[in-house]
Amino acid sequence: MDTAALVACDVVLGECSFRGAARRLGRPVATMVSAMRRAEADLSLALVRGEGNSLSPTLEARRISGRLASLRAGVEAIFQAQCENEDARLARAASAALPLRALERFCETLDAGSMRAAAARLNMGQPQLTRELRRLEQRFGAPLLDRTYRGSRPTPTGARFAALAGALVAEWRAMVANAARDFRRRDRTIRFGSIAPLGHESRTAQMLANLIARWPRAADDRPLFLTSSTAEELVANLKSRRLDFALVDSDAETMGLVGVPISSSRLCLVGRPGFSRGRPALEILLSERVAAPSARSGLRAAIAVLLEGVWGFGGVLSPAGGPFRFEQSPPNFSEVDSLPVIVNLVRDYGFVSVLPQASVEGIGTGIELIALDAALPLWLVWLPGRDLASTAARISAIFAS
Repeated sequence: MDTAALVACDVVLGECSFRGAARRLGRPVATMVSAMRRAEADLSLALVRGEGNSLSPTLEARRISGRLASLRAGVEAIFQAQCENEDARLARAASAALPLRALERFCETLDAGSMRAAAARLNMGQPQLTRELRRLEQRFGAPLLDRTYRGSRPTPTGARFAALAGALVAEWRAMVANAARDFRRRDRTIRFGSIAPLGHESRTAQMLANLIARWPRAADDRPLFLTSSTAEELVANLKSRRLDFALVDSDAETMGLVGVPISSSRLCLVGRPGFSRGRPALEILLSERVAAPSARSGLRAAIAVLLEGVWGFGGVLSPAGGPFRFEQSPPNFSEVDSLPVIVNLVRDYGFVSVLPQASVEGIGTGIELIALDAALPLWLVWLPGRDLASTAARISAIFAS
């Protein structure tokens, strides 16, 4: 890690864009991306997620944003004497990449009193240390050390530089150490993702509650962390190893994962009582307002299968490295990324939808179900090559109980 990368990371998070940060700092976009990836690797944290043409900071990034801003301020302070105004200071800080390792070794040299003593402490050759510190002075643009036969002393500029550099390195090391402790704690945790249940009375919600309740009694001393999202996001998080397992409404093979089937639920066309009036399901889906699940969900893929070829698109499904998605939505479809909202649209506003029978049977009055000749699978999946089969067997046993 270097000082320019620290500045770039803070500006990227502030701009929520690699391109925006690149324009502001006058640096290539690739430099911004590289800086962020290096910080994420050193901290073992995901700091940004893609959101269309912009970025969204993760919760971890928001948590450490104050410390990143403090680090950027520390870097700019190093160049304060060289730059008259704030903009010039930012531009200089973004272009003069001072390696944090070199800053640390500079401070060690001052503490040891000589190159020879510092090299011995650092277990490196004196010529190597000398070359590294000369490169540091060149990048900074001013002499930092007076080298005499008696040893190495800081120049007036070097003395001020050392105080700022020492504080900067100490703060970064503390951040890395905290991140490492958090990573070790997360690494012990079994991270479990699931499609969002329809409601507290749904079969999926009951299964997940049973898993959490019975997990401490399972033959595993690792804690279990549960989160929910769409099938597409769950698959992406599995492949980036941010999750260990996921409960998804698509089978493992279509997503390039391994897994075991947990259950299957018949799909139903749902609407207000009397909404069908004896019409075929396809006619209803083509003529009524439809509250459709997110295109990133396995349920939406199942609806697409029901309607495949109806609009003459030449195929309404598109493989996207995970669950299938609509190429385009019919004009009477409203995409809703929340199953409880879909239920409210059906019950209170006259929409229709397609939902798993096991999820909607417990809702009560106000909804009529028409069973369809299709089923929605529920799979426990994980990434190939990971040694998780025995843990998966314990999770499956709890789901079956």
